[in-house]
Amino acid sequence: MLFQTGETVADETIIGVAGAAVMRLAEHISAGLAECNMQEITIRCHRHAAFFAAAGADTLLMLVLPADTDTRPLAGMLASLSNALFYNK
Repeated sequence: MLFQTGETVADETIIGVAGAAVMRLAEHISAGLAECNMQEITIRCHRHAAFFAAAGADTLLMLVLPADTDTRPLAGMLASLSNALFYNK
């Protein structure tokens, strides 16, 4: 289930591609990447950008945005929000 501009969208193609990419990347994550403060993945097609980031200890956030969206600032904002909401209980 995805949320896009306030609407729920069931798009099996993008979910399948994004899920496969995340799983493939998980197989290749090194200790160096694990040391990073904020890890995020963005997958783009000509119309969409699927942004993945940790949103809690056991939660992966996926946002589907227009393809021209710069997702880099989202990673920092999400890290700050996650620290405030999830990790500092």
